[in-house]
Amino acid sequence: MTVSPFDDIRKLAADAPVVAPPAFTTGGDRLAEISAWLTAWTGKTPPAVLRPVVALYAGARQGVGPRGYARERLEAVASGGANVCRIAGAQGAGLEAFDLAVDRPTPDATLKASMSEKECAATMAFGMEALAKQPDLLIPGVIAAEAERAVAAIALALFGGEAGDWSDAPEPVAAAVARAAGEADLSDPLQALRELGGRETAALVGAILAARVQKIPVLLDGYAACAAAAVLHALDPALIAHCLAAHVGPAKGHARLLAVLGKRPLIDLDIAEEEGVGGATALALVRLACEVL
Repeated sequence: MTVSPFDDIRKLAADAPVVAPPAFTTGGDRLAEISAWLTAWTGKTPPAVLRPVVALYAGARQGVGPRGYARERLEAVASGGANVCRIAGAQGAGLEAFDLAVDRPTPDATLKASMSEKECAATMAFGMEALAKQPDLLIPGVIAAEAERAVAAIALALFGGEAGDWSDAPEPVAAAVARAAGEADLSDPLQALRELGGRETAALVGAILAARVQKIPVLLDGYAACAAAAVLHALDPALIAHCLAAHVGPAKGHARLLAVLGKRPLIDLDIAEEEGVGGATALALVRLACEVL
């Protein structure tokens, strides 16, 4: 039997604990629904969010965006100068940023697979490190130039349609998927991830999966986090039952992807930034929901 670096990931997904779905008692009341969701996943009645963590994964890809973009944004987060720093601070949330070798960009996905199976599996495992701080709610996001291109390619590979359904830059998205389809079985979500996604997306998949195994609720920040959740959804829809969509942004394809995943965003403020801004903003609504009986 051939051993794949993805075998451990698949086993972890298969062994994820079963959790009873939330008991919604008030039809259409979003605050009550959020409260019930938190109770179902944390076991706390009344629910509480005491240790929320925003986890940002920084990656770079060859030929995408300004050179050094991810490094500059990492430094902005480290210095407290990024918007997410102030919003997370106002919400009492922890903030961590992970450098996924931004000075060694992954290949252009239109020319070559972004990662080998071994690198992709290792990056997913690294993404799980966000759970080391034992958050009781995780808000995963990315720091990456033009993150939409990679995540739109993943969405196209997983759910079909036209490249223009998922991105305002359809040509490189279609080219990446066409190249990958000739080299790998894109019906396998993990193969689609390694062919088309950056390290930041792979790390997001690992973080979301680890949270599922540990029964930690997740607020999906932005298009990239939703695309990472889509990889898990394609493996088994139950793997993202612990996730809520924090917001829907203006990126083409984000709303479409949320509809495919069956996730209704908590807020719709046209927040264009990835970098945890939408998730940290939606955290305020989740905290309010903890006061609903």
